[in-house]
Amino acid sequence: MGALAHWRRRLRRQFRAVPRRGRRAARIAITYAETAAAVRRDRDKRHDDALRLLHDAARRSPTDMRVARLRTQLLARTGQLSDAVAEASRLAMTAPSGKNVRLQRSVQGRLVETDPGWRPVVPGARPARLADPLPGRVLYLAKESMPHRNNGYCTRTHETLLAVRGAGRDPVAVTLPGFGEGRSCLVDDIEYHHVMPGAPQLSAVTWEEYVQLTTTTFARQLARVRPEVLHAGSGHRGYDLGVVGEALSDWAGLPWIYEVRSFFETTWTADERYAEHAEYYRRRFAAETRAMHAADAVVTLSGPMREEIVHGHGVPEDRVFVIPNAVDLERFQPRSRDPRLRARLGLDDTFVLGYISNLDHFREGQEVLLSAAALLRAQGLPVSVLLVGDGRRRAELEALAADLGLGGAAVFAGSVPFDEVPQWYAQIDLFVVPRVPERAGRMVSPMKPFEAMAMEIPVLVSDLPALVEIAGPGHGRAAVFRAGDAGALAEVVAQLAGHPEELVKRAAEAADWVRRERTWAGNGRAFDAVYRFAAERHAERTR
Repeated sequence: MGALAHWRRRLRRQFRAVPRRGRRAARIAITYAETAAAVRRDRDKRHDDALRLLHDAARRSPTDMRVARLRTQLLARTGQLSDAVAEASRLAMTAPSGKNVRLQRSVQGRLVETDPGWRPVVPGARPARLADPLPGRVLYLAKESMPHRNNGYCTRTHETLLAVRGAGRDPVAVTLPGFGEGRSCLVDDIEYHHVMPGAPQLSAVTWEEYVQLTTTTFARQLARVRPEVLHAGSGHRGYDLGVVGEALSDWAGLPWIYEVRSFFETTWTADERYAEHAEYYRRRFAAETRAMHAADAVVTLSGPMREEIVHGHGVPEDRVFVIPNAVDLERFQPRSRDPRLRARLGLDDTFVLGYISNLDHFREGQEVLLSAAALLRAQGLPVSVLLVGDGRRRAELEALAADLGLGGAAVFAGSVPFDEVPQWYAQIDLFVVPRVPERAGRMVSPMKPFEAMAMEIPVLVSDLPALVEIAGPGHGRAAVFRAGDAGALAEVVAQLAGHPEELVKRAAEAADWVRRERTWAGNGRAFDAVYRFAAERHAERTR
């Protein structure tokens, strides 16, 4: 603040020395200096300092529209949503330009969407009950789907639909407005309907408008499909599809279940200082809680997630069911690695630490894995890192690998074709899940460790509750290291690399467990039981 304070003092002296008519120009100069400094601090992620500077600038020049816009954006970025809406509304009223009105609508939409008094409605008359629902028909509300996406979310959705069909049900899926190509498609004879696919005009829609649009368009699909039960998976913000599920259930008089895939309250920012502490986090948490309580049954992926839903969100424990991620045992089987691929990647004569995941969120902890590899190589161990997947943080992670001097020992494969994923698993000597302590990271169980286990690849996970649950009692199925600690990770890797017989033993135990306890067929039977429970509860509460 030294240089800025110097210029402030200098400008104030000049301000007092000039005639009154010149003071306005001096005031503008001070405001400009503070605004420029705020922009620099914001760029350096010093958001609180930037807000203080903008507060001073706004007090000095209350009609400066650039200051008001920057304040609105920074308040929203740090999760101070109510203040951001107040500032944006004042800005839009004072200077109602298209840019200012769009900013106001954007932040206002987030506030409305998380308001406990707001909910979407189905236009038109509300039916007492959907006419003639088809026995066994299930309508799955999904944010996205195969074949247009092949991520973990879509894999679980598709495998769940196949398993539900195998249990005797008739599932149909519908995806969020704007997703997909064409009105519908078949994947393994599962019918996916896409609403307004690729519609460019949706980019101008605010969040609460999008939830309302989703409700309206899904109601048309519901009337056409005629299900006897609704199944809503987590949306982009988690609760957004839960809100839609509740509205459709009330409109059509149908039971519905909410499948909580993750905890999305923190995904509004990648800044750990605000992720779990800001007003916006609290509003999203409350919205998620309301969606869970409204459902006839809640399904989630792990024991720690169930504990959080019961004790953190207050949902009665008899309405919360764990149906974990599973694995396609036909697709993920032990296989020989491709020596040509290994040579092309430069992995020959190295002990490969691998992770297959997106590169979007800091919770995945790829930095910890890269740092541990650098420590191990400094100790003389010939290790390399293979990261399969892509995302917003790829350039940042590649820069870190270069700074650590890993060079060709860090391989970023990017996204790979769905059918080729098993051969990339086969290149890995130790599958590492380096997730760091973050809300979802602590409790959400990923699918990838099960796939590695099915292929008899040894697994190492950080000591977060959801991952320790996978590692098993006494950690017989996977080794464990202290989360977020690259040194602890390096220490465990060095020990395991020196005892290959222990790796083989753990891999065999994990593979046996997965084949017994983590199958999609078993999940299909579990979902069928939850649908029956939801139907009985819905009948009781609406009788």
